[in-house]
Amino acid sequence: MTPIFELAINKANPGQYDNFLKARAEFVAVLGQEAATLNEGKWKPFFTVGELALDDVLIGMTHWNSMQGFGETAGRLMPQPVTQKYFASFEQLTYVLLETADGKPFDMEPIKQEGLVVEFAVRKATTPDAFGAPRTAFFQSLEAHKGYRFAREFKVHQLDENSMPKFQEGTQAVIIVWDSLEDFQSAANPIFASAPYQDFAKNVEVSAYFASAPVAL
Repeated sequence: MTPIFELAINKANPGQYDNFLKARAEFVAVLGQEAATLNEGKWKPFFTVGELALDDVLIGMTHWNSMQGFGETAGRLMPQPVTQKYFASFEQLTYVLLETADGKPFDMEPIKQEGLVVEFAVRKATTPDAFGAPRTAFFQSLEAHKGYRFAREFKVHQLDENSMPKFQEGTQAVIIVWDSLEDFQSAANPIFASAPYQDFAKNVEVSAYFASAPVAL
């Protein structure tokens, strides 16, 4: 069985952020009792591209033991009032199921550490080699910046109209981790202006991007 990671980026209904957090906490408490869930975390975004206000946005990620475990658990939980209350409390901005691109394990726990900056992005390739040489050159360039820890790539699955996971060919997600907000801010402008970034960016279409800070559960 291949572990997967459920990434949900949600915006609370207008003026209802506290109610959203309460409904989410109640849902996560139930979710945490399920054998198929291995870990859970949340991050508060502070930067994105575009005009989206982030005050009422929260990023959640759940580590599942397998796609089968996710599906079976979802089938049991979706009809429950605690789940319906939670899903009624927000607008869904991004929802994907992730599988490590290299097939190796990924431990969520370290990216929940207080003080880190964690970037989440979902990108669709616009050229056949987008995640080949251009991607490699860009991420190698990040190693020159103070505070850069690592990046991990993920294959992306999305739910179809029948709520069945469907692999998204040519789409990948990435998690990029920095030691601190200061390090991230110092590196951001030089990175966005760099040739490796420009070469990579012209080969992908970004459907979601958020820089965030871990939030205690």
